[in-house]
Amino acid sequence: MKHRLLLVIAVVVLVVIGAASLVAANVLGGERVAEHGRVAAADRPRGDEHGPAGEFHRFRLGTINGQRLEPNRDDFAARTDSGGPLLLFLPATRARPADYQLFLSTALRDGYHVLGLDYWNLGKTLSGTCEADPSCYGTVQRNRFDGTRPSRFSSVEPSGSIVSRFRDAIAYLDDHDPEGGWGRFVQGDSDIAWKDIVVAGHSQGGGEAAYIAHIRSVRGALMFSSPVESLGSEHAAWMDRPGRTPVDRMYAIDDVRDVFGPRIRGSWKVLGLDGDTGPFRTDTAPPGAGQDPHAILTDIQVGSPGESHSRTIKDSTPIGPDGLPRMEGLWQWLLHRFPSDPS
Repeated sequence: MKHRLLLVIAVVVLVVIGAASLVAANVLGGERVAEHGRVAAADRPRGDEHGPAGEFHRFRLGTINGQRLEPNRDDFAARTDSGGPLLLFLPATRARPADYQLFLSTALRDGYHVLGLDYWNLGKTLSGTCEADPSCYGTVQRNRFDGTRPSRFSSVEPSGSIVSRFRDAIAYLDDHDPEGGWGRFVQGDSDIAWKDIVVAGHSQGGGEAAYIAHIRSVRGALMFSSPVESLGSEHAAWMDRPGRTPVDRMYAIDDVRDVFGPRIRGSWKVLGLDGDTGPFRTDTAPPGAGQDPHAILTDIQVGSPGESHSRTIKDSTPIGPDGLPRMEGLWQWLLHRFPSDPS
């Protein structure tokens, strides 16, 4: 009898422990969901189920293929309708997608799907890493693009590369916004529909956008205060070869006071962006009808040369008396540059 009672007590204890473990697992799982930006089925937002239509949705990818991402800051995504092209935006060194909400909102209003993507942009700047070493630039940029070519300069794993993060972000958005048309930007299991994507970025991110346009035929490329990939007579070696995206689908902009201006304009010249007459110069007004400059120099006249490196695109950009960014007209002009069906 005594042994039977002890057995019953032991069974009850085991049941209680098992139940407690299940509850703890669910709680921890919920914490992981919150930490990684995933939304459990029971916790998904209710409403029209259209996801980030017309407003920005912040999320984090967390882990990819079991490897935790670093850095792992908020990505930003939004759309207006299901048929717009995608603007893929890459921030500057140590910057976050959250630092560019004014520009990203402008792209959203102009009918783009928008994805501000976090990626490996920590540590030393690309220009500071490579300086006058022509081969270094492409090695680092390729490594950050797809995780290949690791070196002493950069050792991003494939799981943390721009390509991997992009695919995972699109899968997340397609799952949470099934009516949004996000899935068309990744065809099948691996192929990215670059012809429907405008790659854009600031500083190091703009250099990465230029490199992506070099190795992939993208819809277009926008480079803000970039590429910073020349030093004197030296420049990134990949610029000497014809790229997959023609120059007439690439546009660059910088402020005349930018401390990195000489290195940026050197890159423009090698890429053939400034044409025969040099960059188009303006205060913040867009080019007129019939003009199509591919390199633009603004003259915002605010801030130091160091601050001028960011004033053309970051949320620190000057605001006019109407409460709108003074750069908005130029942003819109750039966003309107790309044909609806590029060859």
